[in-house]
Amino acid sequence: MLPANPVRFSMARAADPPGKRTVGIITKCDAVEEGDEAGVLRIAKNEVEKLTHGWFAVKNRSTQEIKEGITVEGRHRKEREFFSTAAPWTELPKDRVGIHALKKFLGGLLYDHIRIEFPNVVKDIEASLAATEKDLELLGPSRQTAIDQRRFLARTANMYQRAVDDALSGSYSPDLSSDSALKLRMHVRELGDSFSKALTKSGHSKVFCTPSGELDPDYTRPGKEIRKSKVQLDSEEDITTWIRRAYRESRGTELPGTVNPRVLERLFRQQSSPWSGIALIYIGRVSDAVKAFNRDTLAAIIRDQDVRERLISRLQRGQDATHAKAKKEFEEMLNDERGGILQTVNHYYAETLTAIRDERVRARLQGLGLGDTTYGSVNLTQVMQRIHLSNEDQAVNDIHDILKAYYKVALKRFADNVVIQIVERHILGRDGPVRVLCSDMVNDLDDAELLDIAGEKFLTSSLRNELIGKFERFQSALEIAKQAGI
Repeated sequence: MLPANPVRFSMARAADPPGKRTVGIITKCDAVEEGDEAGVLRIAKNEVEKLTHGWFAVKNRSTQEIKEGITVEGRHRKEREFFSTAAPWTELPKDRVGIHALKKFLGGLLYDHIRIEFPNVVKDIEASLAATEKDLELLGPSRQTAIDQRRFLARTANMYQRAVDDALSGSYSPDLSSDSALKLRMHVRELGDSFSKALTKSGHSKVFCTPSGELDPDYTRPGKEIRKSKVQLDSEEDITTWIRRAYRESRGTELPGTVNPRVLERLFRQQSSPWSGIALIYIGRVSDAVKAFNRDTLAAIIRDQDVRERLISRLQRGQDATHAKAKKEFEEMLNDERGGILQTVNHYYAETLTAIRDERVRARLQGLGLGDTTYGSVNLTQVMQRIHLSNEDQAVNDIHDILKAYYKVALKRFADNVVIQIVERHILGRDGPVRVLCSDMVNDLDDAELLDIAGEKFLTSSLRNELIGKFERFQSALEIAKQAGI
């Protein structure tokens, strides 16, 4: 650099703060004005602008010499004569003057720099080679012919099914974010938990009571206050009044104190009326999770956006068909659960009903001050009067307790059936949306369908050729670098 140009000093310091790649060069030494030699000489001796690699002095051809046709060899000869005879330049070390000394120094400096940076250069080449290879893998082989297109889709289907198997078994990559759509089983499990909680808290139209007549906290809806009294919700008809009204409205030829069996069926259908809406929301959210999984998985497998979108459009047909089957299955299952007679062979129903009835009797006795620690004589008349109920009250209590015991069993059965029969079998099962893209589907495509889905555009072919060229160049560069052995 020229000592008379401070701008270049600033640029050099900004680009190379440590000064490892900066060398000072004084040109046109013969053009220095008389009286300025001492100052320029101090710069050349690295006493003013101190550089890590110091300064060099050279003598270039003047404009007149160039016009006179002085050759490069003549220039070198004149330079040697100048630094050997012209004072004060003869004071400078011989290895710091002349173009030959500068060339030798720069060669050594460049070699040292390359030797230090060479391992990083090799790493950069290896990284670029790996990235290009990955891009080629994502782009896939050529898809100009039907055979190429079928091979491409078969490879895509195999990669997709491996991703599905991993996602459904919970074998997630550690690189995935906590809420990645590729963690399909995790999302399905969370949605299942939310579905179960929603059914438990909001699946009933009326809040059941405890045997003592209070609101059962297990059935209190979100946002509703649990009241420790026999007073029911202000804005709703309490369950006892609701049952009593239904009992009276359904009286037929049965004897007093007995219950028309149709009452329980009608009450159960009304009590479980929220089930359908809650279940459909759950099924819809699982379907959305599957769509998000398919979108992100295919984006990772297929780089060509046009092919990806055409394939997703094709898969949507199969997904629509499976959703139609799932909806039909759900409607049939819901009708079986709520539209027919009430049936169960689950012993939990009988056990629950017995426990509720025992607790109801115990609550009445406790009203007389009788408990597990009560001793002494007992007035049986008072006891009988306390536990005795009218035929209608007894019927209302029986309906409530039977409905509550059966509802518990039916709710668990319904929840499990939705999860297993609808979600696991229809949505996540072998005929579900995550299994549509498979080798059988690819084999069934005719040539026109193959072209429509996987046909390759000119831009894709050009990109592949460009990547192949880059890959070959990086390979050659890496071989040369390894042979250099620096």
